[in-house]
Amino acid sequence: MIWAFAVAAAAILYLALRFRRFQSWVEPALTIVVALGLASALLIWFVDERAPSGEAVTPTPAVPALTEDTVELSEMQAAAGQTKTSFRVTGRIANKGTSPMQSFRLDVVLSDCPSGTCREVGRDSALIVLRVLPGESQPFSTFAVFPGSDLNPVTTPEWDFGARDVRAVTR
Repeated sequence: MIWAFAVAAAAILYLALRFRRFQSWVEPALTIVVALGLASALLIWFVDERAPSGEAVTPTPAVPALTEDTVELSEMQAAAGQTKTSFRVTGRIANKGTSPMQSFRLDVVLSDCPSGTCREVGRDSALIVLRVLPGESQPFSTFAVFPGSDLNPVTTPEWDFGARDVRAVTR
């Protein structure tokens, strides 16, 4: 359909170049052709967007949700990184749900607990993209950074780890 408007525009330009008397009609003629082309394109777009009224629209099946209760963190460890404020965090995550897991967010809290009284040093969160099938577990590794932890050195570190925003694989 677009080719018809292109042919009309090309014919108008040809006639304007070939015949001097037609030059005064070029601008209005091209304006009308472009307006008709845009109106028909808009009409086709609106008609194609509407679903047929005779057919029932089937909803897409919802992706089974995974929650924090359907995953389990284990073997969690944190070791000093290359800088004084970074730590390499390793562990395993097990998928106890019924659908494959695509990713989760790991929350890490570092506290300093000398003589039983704890003060929170910092919090960090990391997005872990890791596919884990139902009933299986996978190791993972990431880095956590706690800016300012080098100003007050941590003598007795206590770690708290949590998983949130667990996402299932979408096909």
